[in-house]
Amino acid sequence: MLSLENLQKTYPPTGDGETPPPALVDLSLEIAQGEFFTLLGPSGCGKSTTLQCIAGLEHPTSGRIIMDGRTVFCSDANIAVPPNRRGLGMVFQSYAIWPHLTVFENVAFPLRYGPGGTARGDVRARVLAALARVGLQDFADRPAPYLSGGQQQRVALARSLVNEPSIILLDEPLSNLDAKLRDSMRVELRDLVKSLGITTIYVTHDQTEALSMSDRIALLNKGRLVQLGTPDEIYKRPNSAFAAEFVGRSNILKGRLTERGADGIGLVDLSFGRVACPVPENQSVGAQVELMIRPHGVRAENGEAAAASRFRSTIRRISFVGEFLDMEAELGDETIRIFASPYSGFREGDAAWLEFPQDRCVLLAERA
Repeated sequence: MLSLENLQKTYPPTGDGETPPPALVDLSLEIAQGEFFTLLGPSGCGKSTTLQCIAGLEHPTSGRIIMDGRTVFCSDANIAVPPNRRGLGMVFQSYAIWPHLTVFENVAFPLRYGPGGTARGDVRARVLAALARVGLQDFADRPAPYLSGGQQQRVALARSLVNEPSIILLDEPLSNLDAKLRDSMRVELRDLVKSLGITTIYVTHDQTEALSMSDRIALLNKGRLVQLGTPDEIYKRPNSAFAAEFVGRSNILKGRLTERGADGIGLVDLSFGRVACPVPENQSVGAQVELMIRPHGVRAENGEAAAASRFRSTIRRISFVGEFLDMEAELGDETIRIFASPYSGFREGDAAWLEFPQDRCVLLAERA
């Protein structure tokens, strides 16, 4: 178990007297043993700062960090356990592979020079076991400069695992790989750490990595926790316009909540008509709201049909992506983005009936 309690991180004023915005604001998280947990958000949101605070490379201004029942940082008690005493493994974005060492020597480094030391007879067995886990057992004697990007990433991962840590920290470890290798490494990396039962804290700005790899995601913005949940929850039920726009593509339409039934389903008046959707308990009838629906959630049909929450539109643009048609439809004053089947037969200029299924619509409070 890893617990972050009310972490704050601020920086002193700059040379010109300006005070930088806080890097972390009252951040609290509970991460379970063996969980693959991702810190997601745009640049400057606080995700790397959080990771560095967990690692001990940065100290929060205030708050507490507890690992497996052991307090490793507490501002009130003046506790700050150094990084090499926290029992963590870490993979940096740059991999930090020493070019003058072999693969074996790179992986053996924390055993030979880390706290406590390891008996010489045990080093070789542990290094070879770590290399076998990442599929590099036949590369032990290869000089580091003769490795591909993907192999360097595996060496860095093996080095982080060789001490058998209970928690591993991964800071954008796939960002330097090409797209095809990144796809395969996402699967391999998750499968490896899950098979070992290691708690994994993963930092990324890439929503695809976060959604495909994580057990849970903490979405951060401007140092604050915006939403915490499973990939399915965050994608299908974002709690804010920021979450809807950052995680996946979305249509966000301004309207007014006009009715709410006893079953929790309400009606929203939009510029082109009325759409039904679930309504949060704290949302007032008559309030200005934003309705979100994903491009995959909109149903588009080219036959003439009328029904509730179905409206006639005109297809203005189509991009053939292969796996789907990326379309824009003109609907009243709105432009609706739709991802349709590549076999649907739509053409630019066609009329299309758009349906907004109520279980795919999310009501958001209007932004201040």
